[in-house]
Parts: sequence; structure tokens; C-alpha cells
Amino acid sequence: MGQIHLKQTFNHPADQVWAWLKDYGNIHRIHPMIGHSYIEGEQSCGVGAVRICEMNMGGFQLKERVLDWQENQSYTVDIYETTMPLMKRSLATFGVRAIEAETSEVYIDIEYTTTFGIFGKIMDALFMNPVMTVMMKRMFRKLDEFLSSSRQQSLDAPG
Repeated sequence: MGQIHLKQTFNHPADQVWAWLKDYGNIHRIHPMIGHSYIEGEQSCGVGAVRICEMNMGGFQLKERVLDWQENQSYTVDIYETTMPLMKRSLATFGVRAIEAETSEVYIDIEYTTTFGIFGKIMDALFMNPVMTVMMKRMFRKLDEFLSSSRQQSLDAPG
């Protein structure tokens, strides 16, 4: 089983970070590999919500369902259907913890299984895990950029 565990400190309050993370249907705004994402069905967030993610390259798609939702803290998704090669199934938790009033820690914990037995495990070690790790680090950077630009826009707004 492959695993990725990342965390990063942000100079933004946890509630502002959560506002971006909880926007379940719009993960494509902060995830660099997802070209488009959308909700399937009536439920936009919370346990049972389903989203479809269309990847930027390869025409790959994945379908995720929320298994756990802790408001203002975290959510866990089950990637239960995908056209991505080598990926069989994955659980991913996205969360935020307040450190201080203006500082928070964002974390991503991913556990996944690959297809093709030993070949899949070798490809995971050589390619898949390193690429997914870089992708998640880029997601942190993009999230920080959006939060910083949102903060700057509110500071620049006439008041």
C-alpha cells in the first residue's frame, strides 16, 4: 500500500483555509492536476457527497465519495472509481488545524493501492508516489497563493 503524508504551516487563519478546502466541488481551483471537478447528485458536501475529477492530461477521470466530514477540520474521500493507470483505490484526508489565531497547519494523508501486483508496486516506488507527492506540494502552494491574494484583495478593498 502506498502512502503520502504531508503537512505545511500557513500564515492564514484555519477558518480561511477551511473555506477553500471545504469547497468540495471546486477542488480544481487548487489542485494543479485537475482540470475540472464537479458534484454528482444533489449533495454538495458532507458524508456521501460525490465529485468527479477530470485530470488535465491523459483524459483520466476519478470518482470520489466523502466518507467522513468534520466541519471546520477535515474530510476523507474514497476514490472508488478511476481510469488512471496503476491506481486501484485510494483514501485521502484533507484537513486544517489552528496553530494560532493567524496561523494554521494544512495536512494531506493519502493511502492507496495499485494494480498489477509487484509491477504496480515497482511503478509506484519509481514513478507514482514521487509524482503524487510533488502534486500535493503544488496543491499546498496554490492554496497558499489563493489565500494570500484573497487577503491582499480584502486589504486593498475600500472600506
